[in-house]
Amino acid sequence: MNPHHRVMVLAGVVAMLAYGALVPRRTSVRVESSPGNPVQRIILESRSALGLRRHPWGARVEGAEVWGNGREGFFLAPTTSVKVRVQAWPGFNEQIILNPISGGAALTLREQGDRDAFRAWFVGILEQQLEAPSPAWEPAQRDCAGLLRFAFREAWGPHTDAWRDRVGFPGSPAASEPSLAMGGPWRRAFPTPEGWKPFAKGAFLRRLACEPLGRDLTEARPGDLIFFARGGAHQSPDHAMAFVRPDVDGQPILLYHTGPEGAAGTGEVRRVRLDELTHHPDPEFRPLPENPCFLGVYRWKILVDSPVSGS
Repeated sequence: MNPHHRVMVLAGVVAMLAYGALVPRRTSVRVESSPGNPVQRIILESRSALGLRRHPWGARVEGAEVWGNGREGFFLAPTTSVKVRVQAWPGFNEQIILNPISGGAALTLREQGDRDAFRAWFVGILEQQLEAPSPAWEPAQRDCAGLLRFAFREAWGPHTDAWRDRVGFPGSPAASEPSLAMGGPWRRAFPTPEGWKPFAKGAFLRRLACEPLGRDLTEARPGDLIFFARGGAHQSPDHAMAFVRPDVDGQPILLYHTGPEGAAGTGEVRRVRLDELTHHPDPEFRPLPENPCFLGVYRWKILVDSPVSGS
């Protein structure tokens, strides 16, 4: 065999070995879940002809709203039984049924008095941050989602004198105490794809801790939220604002944290009237139906009569 043919044969062998090692041939699927956490994870695993573990190619899930990808897994939080189809190259096609996870995520404050109390404390704590950030609010958590997490967590109480000193909440109580017995895991954590965690980014707060009310702003009450996503509904990060007490003329007011900005990179809490927000200089931050970046009005799951979606 002349040298040229030898090189060609060697190159062919290398190509075959590479194909056998790298190209996925056999794919399997499994679902990961944990008690009390509404998020389930669909994991695909492929193996090459040589038996090496590979990430699936062209993986997708149809039949339900999911996020993620074939590398990290597909995440979803169904509230009813759903039938999804999982596909991957070269020809993997399997249908699986997922049932909602019961437990802590479904807890709500059943009594109207508890809901009103939670709203009042949540709003009161938000408004307090206008004067100065609470010493209990960690500087590293000071952004729009961090503001919501902080006020949500502290709204549960108990709102004792020691709590007031720690949080820096002066004046009279915002309301009676919401029922701590109904708080469950919500008192200290939020559902995330990795389980119940004290930290949840804005996208997970929207998808897993809140229920969508639609895009009609008249549905919003103090304590409800609106979300935006620069670039449209499938982009991130989310930007969130919270409704608080209306202005003296009845115009709805929203609070939000700007997130890090400027040279100092700290940002600040600001208030804005709804009528001003609808004419925001940046069209992406106008809560109008024609704005694809406006994701709608949302309500904390604990304040909803019966959660109806897993958005």
